[in-house]
Amino acid sequence: MLQIEGIRTYYGETQALFDVSLEVGTGEVVALLGATGAGKTTTLRSILGLTPARTGSIRFDGSDVTRRPTHEIARRGISWVPEERRVVPSLTVARNLAIAVRRTRFRRWTVGDCCEIFTALQYLLARDCENLSGGEMQMVAISRALLGSPGLVLMDEPCQGLAPKVVQDVMRTVLRLKGEGIGVLLVEQNVGAALEVADRVVVLDHGVVAHRGAAAQLHSDAALRMRLLGV
Repeated sequence: MLQIEGIRTYYGETQALFDVSLEVGTGEVVALLGATGAGKTTTLRSILGLTPARTGSIRFDGSDVTRRPTHEIARRGISWVPEERRVVPSLTVARNLAIAVRRTRFRRWTVGDCCEIFTALQYLLARDCENLSGGEMQMVAISRALLGSPGLVLMDEPCQGLAPKVVQDVMRTVLRLKGEGIGVLLVEQNVGAALEVADRVVVLDHGVVAHRGAAAQLHSDAALRMRLLGV
């Protein structure tokens, strides 16, 4: 579904990614882990064309999207759940969701589908987003991503600041996407939660791929986990 080969990304003249390569298969969850500043969010921004890679290639669903405009990349079927959630606070939940609807070649999702995943969502539709809790905003952010009919969802710290019960709900949603054949590239500081749902893991260190392998291996190898992630 997604193939990244040797990308180098810069902020001005400062290089942030150094020959990063990874891939996400159909219905596969790949955890992208590393310390703050390792290049995880920059990788997501490179995929979306928000901070385009200067060299290397990014292919999605068989097409080269390396330096395509962000809106075109989104229309091909890549959705984003940003760390800041970025809901429009002055609009209702229903309106935030309505403006996110896109048609792609992938499965079409409806607000009803999202309410099936997040049962509380149906009671929030008429509420302004500025009056939502952090967990409620995350429901909206993930639902908004699904309404874009994605083949791939990029999740940036979806569990940040959430209560343990909401973290469980988010991770169950990740598994639901996997079951629907949607690829997920998951950036998450909650290493334990990420490794429980991921198939494979890629660890970044200062913009370089320091490790790649099965998530189950890293989950069970405390010494390796401590060396790579300090947890």
